[in-house]
Amino acid sequence: MKHSILLFVSVLALVASVPASGYTLRRVSVHDPSVVWEPNTKSYYIFGSHRASARSKDLMSWTAFTAPWGTVNSSGATVSGTSNDKAFVNNVTKTVTVGGEVRELKFDAQAWSAAYGDYSINGNMWAPDVVYNPVLQKWCMYLSINGPQWNSSIILLTSKSIAGPYVYQAPVVISGFNVSGAPASLSYKNTDLELAIGTQNSLPGRYNTGSNWGRRWPHCIDPCVFYDEEGRLWMSYGSWSGGIWMLELDENTGLRDYDVKYPSTGGSTDGVTSDPYFGKKIAGGYYVSGEASYIEHIGDYYFLFVTYGGLEQKGGYQMRVFRSKNPNGPYADAKGTSAIFQRYLLNFGPNANDTRGVNIFGAYGQWGDQLKNDGERAQGHNSIIAAEDGRTYLVYHSRFQNGGEGHEVRVHQVFQNQNGWLVAAPFEYTGEKVTSADIATTQQVATPNIAGTYQLLIHRYGLDHAKMELATPEEIILHANGTISGSRTGTWSIAQEGTSYVNIKLGSTTYKGVMVEQTMEPSQTKKTAAFTALANSGVTVWGYRSGDDLTGISGVAMESQQTRKETMFDLQGRRVSEPGRRGVYIVNGKKIIR
Repeated sequence: MKHSILLFVSVLALVASVPASGYTLRRVSVHDPSVVWEPNTKSYYIFGSHRASARSKDLMSWTAFTAPWGTVNSSGATVSGTSNDKAFVNNVTKTVTVGGEVRELKFDAQAWSAAYGDYSINGNMWAPDVVYNPVLQKWCMYLSINGPQWNSSIILLTSKSIAGPYVYQAPVVISGFNVSGAPASLSYKNTDLELAIGTQNSLPGRYNTGSNWGRRWPHCIDPCVFYDEEGRLWMSYGSWSGGIWMLELDENTGLRDYDVKYPSTGGSTDGVTSDPYFGKKIAGGYYVSGEASYIEHIGDYYFLFVTYGGLEQKGGYQMRVFRSKNPNGPYADAKGTSAIFQRYLLNFGPNANDTRGVNIFGAYGQWGDQLKNDGERAQGHNSIIAAEDGRTYLVYHSRFQNGGEGHEVRVHQVFQNQNGWLVAAPFEYTGEKVTSADIATTQQVATPNIAGTYQLLIHRYGLDHAKMELATPEEIILHANGTISGSRTGTWSIAQEGTSYVNIKLGSTTYKGVMVEQTMEPSQTKKTAAFTALANSGVTVWGYRSGDDLTGISGVAMESQQTRKETMFDLQGRRVSEPGRRGVYIVNGKKIIR
């Protein structure tokens, strides 16, 4: 894997939104947003890198906040306001059970990542994921503490309140021990390796990879923690390097379940797929691009999102989707291709020689009534939630065609097509009331109202991101007799009467999806018929009926949106370092491996 080095600035801030009527959009910048529902306040929370976080009642109007760190004083009370450089220095010994025996666990996460010296924790707190643990009766934050040479860790912090303060508990998994030239403090003896695999006289040879750690083993960042349908607790993690891995956690502690054992499968090769310490590989490998795993159970499947490419504006960041019947895989795409790589392949950009993973959408512009924020691009590091309101929402950060490295959070509703694959609504979520169940039981757009002129967007693989290429719309006509003319020819049909499932055939390719009513961006009131559909190749198409105001086209009664008061917010931001292209970024002049 070759590296390029890039330094850029990102703004974490509230940004202005000027709605005309209908709903309020209050924008926020949270990089790597992980979404969770808090039932007491009936609010959605997102947590992201560099302590950025926000909350919202409706997934449209966001308020930024910073969750404080805390420590426990001598009387056992939590003290809020701990600084970054003190928050992860664990002076408390935790106890865990290994084979029925109580063992001690203690780890200084900051010292581990700072072992090479000249290190600042600021800018190295990456991509947290927050879940509620009913056994602990606490909110659990799983946070990456990044180091410069794979010497990173994923740690657990807990809080009685979702808004904090969060107190550091213990590590969950640690990487980068005994990398060639590493300081003595990065010995495996200073990790929990021996709790997981037993006492060792020396480091097992499979971990002695010298400076090539990242070709074989995972980088312990980007956690995703979730409960499966049977109540078991899992964590996926990893970024580029040796791929995405999975560990089973202990529901009673929120930490690793040390009694779950993993075989060593291919452990002495870069093609390793299972390891006694790191768990089970579920995606990537060989330093193939891929990070930000996120898993959610929707319908009958566990869906795995992985973001490919470099995250900066020209880096090609793009969400890909796989699914499995089991939480720990195997995961495959719509073509049946495994999420695990058997060798290095370039998997994004115009020269890609691999297109695995459903392309749910990518960079696009000229969408809706006017240029869509000058074009969205580099969308990724998403989360997804099958929400309490019966809808599913995709939450991601996006950069923009003319916005440099500035980024904002966007939310799209997501549906399942006839084959159970996920398809994202063509416009961002603005309070539409259709639920996932409605798609399978009602026809949201009556058949006579479907025919008309449409703008078609094809989310193909292979965009030239370095040249800022976007997918842009073409014009097609859906005729009442079921044919399609215009820039593409083919046919369309309702896939099943009484449902919102549609088939869109363009040339020889059939796309299976849904037809719904949406509010057309950036209008506040204008409704349109819109479809989103997926081919077996993994390519997604979007379309919306253009022209006159189409309010009232629905085949079912739709709940009207409430008009809210217009709100304006000033830009308030701070400069932070962000990870750079193809695995590297710079903080204080130091190269940091992503």
